[in-house]
Amino acid sequence: MRLVRTVMGMDVTIDVREADAGDTALRDAFADMAMIDRLFSLFDTDSAVSRINEGRLEIDQAGPLVIEVARLCRLYEAATGGAFSAWREGRFDPTGLVKGWAIDRAAAILERNGHRNYLVEAGGDIRLRGSPGLRRPWRVGIRHPVHRDLVVRVISSRDLAIATSGTYEKGDHIEDPRTGRVPTGLISVTVIGPDIMEADVFATALFVMGEAGLAWVERQPGYEAYAITDAMRGVWTTGFPADTGPLPPDR
Repeated sequence: MRLVRTVMGMDVTIDVREADAGDTALRDAFADMAMIDRLFSLFDTDSAVSRINEGRLEIDQAGPLVIEVARLCRLYEAATGGAFSAWREGRFDPTGLVKGWAIDRAAAILERNGHRNYLVEAGGDIRLRGSPGLRRPWRVGIRHPVHRDLVVRVISSRDLAIATSGTYEKGDHIEDPRTGRVPTGLISVTVIGPDIMEADVFATALFVMGEAGLAWVERQPGYEAYAITDAMRGVWTTGFPADTGPLPPDR
């Protein structure tokens, strides 16, 4: 069963491949995402995040989910040396972590309902498990940043998180928290690993760090990365497990 809904300002797909799959778990997962959107939306003036930024609410009084997200944001800010941060110019914006966190929660709901063959995708970030059918692995393509009908790499897996950040996907939405400037050097970054929230955060941090950040990803157990430079050159970590596509495989 496959459902697509617009949540958190983006199309979200949940695809469950068990033959007897009903829609209960999928609808529960979407309901959870909608609840998260109500808490963390930057556009809803009554969301917890909006009230925090307007001085109407303190983070430590915003409830357990907001407190947990703030804790995680501080943890990853320290872990990335400030390349990832939810605080900019005195405002709290945990968007760079919340999407992956919401996908992870949706996957956990599917798991609790006995599903073991599924894909959850939101804004290009994916958590997959099992098989789409006939015991095949899931196959996910990384799109070419210019020729959108082409892919530069294909990832095959039965249990993986995949997160992508880049200006060609969402415009100049990422800034270096340390300088306030839009990073240069890379136009696309894909990070793969066991946890979608961490992959999402690491993709943002790597985009900010630039090509030198590949060495940082190499030090994160279980994670690999593939990036495209602004000179249209492919670069990747040593363990990135993907088939070659049409982009020149320069390192």
